[in-house]
Amino acid sequence: MTEYLLREYRREDIPCLIELWHRVFGDPESLISEFLIRLPSFGTGAVAEYRGKAVGAAYAIDDMYIHDSLGRERRCGYIYAVAVSPEHRHQGLGEALSQRAAELSRRRGSRFLCTLPAEEALYPWYEKILGLGCALHRRCFSSAASPLLPCRELEADEYLSRREKLLEGRPHMRPGRELMDFAAFFYRSFGGGLYLCGGGICAAYGDKELVIKELLVPDCILPGETAASLAAFLGREEARYYLPSPDGEMYISAQEGELPADLIWNLSFD
Repeated sequence: MTEYLLREYRREDIPCLIELWHRVFGDPESLISEFLIRLPSFGTGAVAEYRGKAVGAAYAIDDMYIHDSLGRERRCGYIYAVAVSPEHRHQGLGEALSQRAAELSRRRGSRFLCTLPAEEALYPWYEKILGLGCALHRRCFSSAASPLLPCRELEADEYLSRREKLLEGRPHMRPGRELMDFAAFFYRSFGGGLYLCGGGICAAYGDKELVIKELLVPDCILPGETAASLAAFLGREEARYYLPSPDGEMYISAQEGELPADLIWNLSFD
């Protein structure tokens, strides 16, 4: 590791980091560029430099706030998009970068850490290096398209306002305004966006298969009706959607005791 310099990312790193991210994850360069340009407003990043070039990176999104049932909030750091160039792997860079990103996030005021591992095999890895065990679970459902409820697209401000009203009095993660703006850009980049369907809201993407990452509805509306309506509105045959479920698949990992089991998270960038 002595030949690598670990440091906080700088704006001049952006062209190299776009190349690295695209090579590792395959996401559109326009999306990566937007994330990196906006990053100072909602987080930070750690970079591994080798002979003057960034060969690894890990980011910490910290414009996220955990609200308990009494309305009290705590800021959390979300470790995201850990990437190392193939030729520099198996040297501990992923671990070192994740730990540095976590340290930077704590310096910025994060009270604790969390993440969404990209695959099941990474859950024990994050638990080992950062003490992040699986704290939240979710279950996947699907609905065939049917125009049951009126739908329209929302801007980030209105979506966030409606979201807070639907989640009032319930433990939940609240994204900050800057992060919500990027979330809207993220979902739109993949053929979706933020939507109002009847009295519920959805954050969704998918040019071919519609995936609803967040589906929140008042008690008088069924989630399946909302998903079916959005699929019809967007011209898809069906919608796949996720709901919190204690006996579902693993979802968000966090430090032990930091997230109540009934906390609503939903908005993630997987």
